[in-house]
Amino acid sequence: MKSKIGLLLLITLLVASAISFSGCQEKTTEPKPATVEELGQMNRDFAKALVAKDAAAAANLYAEDASLLPPNEPMVTGRANIQKYWQGGIDAGIVGATVHTTAAASDGNLGYEIGTFELQLKDSAGNIIIDKGKYTELLKRDSTGKWISIYGMWNSDAAPETAPVKQ
Repeated sequence: MKSKIGLLLLITLLVASAISFSGCQEKTTEPKPATVEELGQMNRDFAKALVAKDAAAAANLYAEDASLLPPNEPMVTGRANIQKYWQGGIDAGIVGATVHTTAAASDGNLGYEIGTFELQLKDSAGNIIIDKGKYTELLKRDSTGKWISIYGMWNSDAAPETAPVKQ
């Protein structure tokens, strides 16, 4: 009788342990795909930061180890260097920036955005220079769920146009 109770207790203990350990297994679920709106938010926030002349806010939209691949210039790597790069653009006279997402998708925590931009700069004579082009942004979802850039590349459609100052 004691051996049957001991055996029953041992079986109960083993079953309880198995159930307990199965609940400890990590449940992995793929993040749901991001919307085009979510993926394009990074660049909309970026354009707002440039117009506000806030290079720090612009740089904070990039991962710490992100890289820019600007046209006709060396690659710029690291958030601090990206901030310096965009401060140079602000200091050069950026007065307007708009972006439009044309395509975007994600798979897990990685995504991309392709779009068009218009950048307006004021030169030393007061003329507005308009640069229109396209861009590709490779994005990752950070620990808070926000999409940030890991690589950004762009180029102009044509040589920038100068609009004379209206008197």
